[in-house]
Amino acid sequence: MNSPENNEDEEKLAECPANSEEAGRSSVCEGCPGQTLCRMQGGPDPDQEIIDVRMGAIKHKILILSGKGGVGKSTVAYLLSLALAKCQSSKVGVVDLDICGPSIPKLLGVENQPIIQTPYGWKPLVSPNGDIKVMSVASLLDSDKTSVIFRGPRKTDTPPGTSDEHMSIVKLLKNAKPDGAVLVTTPQEVAMATMRKELNFCKKMGVTVLGLVENMSGLVCPCCKETTEIFPGSGVASLAESYGVPVLGSIPMDPMITECCESGRDPMENYPESPTVQSMMGISNHLISLINR
Repeated sequence: MNSPENNEDEEKLAECPANSEEAGRSSVCEGCPGQTLCRMQGGPDPDQEIIDVRMGAIKHKILILSGKGGVGKSTVAYLLSLALAKCQSSKVGVVDLDICGPSIPKLLGVENQPIIQTPYGWKPLVSPNGDIKVMSVASLLDSDKTSVIFRGPRKTDTPPGTSDEHMSIVKLLKNAKPDGAVLVTTPQEVAMATMRKELNFCKKMGVTVLGLVENMSGLVCPCCKETTEIFPGSGVASLAESYGVPVLGSIPMDPMITECCESGRDPMENYPESPTVQSMMGISNHLISLINR
């Protein structure tokens, strides 16, 4: 059980400055054990100008976020990129910002391919699925057994998904004006409390929430293709209503799609009639209508 002192500490952490220029310098930072480290890391990013120029050339930018681990952010990003490439016949790229467990290169079939350094910077890899451009920290490692170890003064103190990495990325992309964020969750009630933190984080950081995606909403039978509900309840719909954001769609788990993900094959081409693929196509169309209105 949390003591009043622990609750007071959590309230202080919730007020951690969103602006990196204030990190370690704000009044709420007084007494924090990470104050000195935050102050050392504060200030404008030296690469901000080039980030603004390069990201500004991209018409639409969508963040895939979640306040909880293991909900399938990478899988949703992967399937959404395939669906968008198929629906719009547009150029689509995926930047994998998962530092500790990047899986996008494997999903998009570019695993173990080296990143090429050019006079203009790193050249993205190109997936055989939909010609999607891919950039990931996994492509910068020697092998899939190499780990990335980074420190963050607040990493173990703040709610999952709303700490240093999230704040840094949102700040760096602020001038590029991303369209907004798609928040991924699973249907269980235990995931809702964490999703509320993510929704509040987006509000605090000024990030538009385009909608919620309910992942793992059911299990598709590999024989009859009927979908069985796994997690009962209407937590996602209730959460979306209370925060005034739409539910973009629900994605069931299909073993055949999982096999495609593991092998880097395109599920849109191999199993177009899968309920998972059909749901993903509906989500992409819904998303397109939102960002184009």
